Amino acid sequence: MTTLEQVRDGLFTRLGTIVGLRVHKHVPGNTEYPAAVIYPPTAVDYRDDLGAGSYTVQFVVMLSVPAIVDRKQLDLYPLLDRTGVSSIFAAIEADRTLGGLDVDARVMSAGDPLDLSQMAGTKIYQRAVIVEVIVS
Repeated sequence: MTTLEQVRDGLFTRLGTIVGLRVHKHVPGNTEYPAAVIYPPTAVDYRDDLGAGSYTVQFVVMLSVPAIVDRKQLDLYPLLDRTGVSSIFAAIEADRTLGGLDVDARVMSAGDPLDLSQMAGTKIYQRAVIVEVIVS
């Protein structure tokens, strides 16, 4: 059976195909932007009635761009688009098995209000992308 760590690593690899996006498996002490941080699973439903021991898990991929000037928030748009070379959705859809794992990954939504936050001493705009994965 595929482990949650393997799923995280598969997400890391898929997101790494987006040129210019710095992808992290944990919150970094320092980073360059735009950046994506793969948070530990936010929801694991072990009791899913999917058969054959399958279950559903959700990961949050937090996208961040610097807020040095207001226009930098526009850097989020290509990442949130449904298509294009910078699209999170398109990168996952291109290989929903995350590198041949026994999973089916789907980008479900981009949530949370676009807000001003701070990471490693830098003011940033963020958006949470929810990725749901059926693990077998």
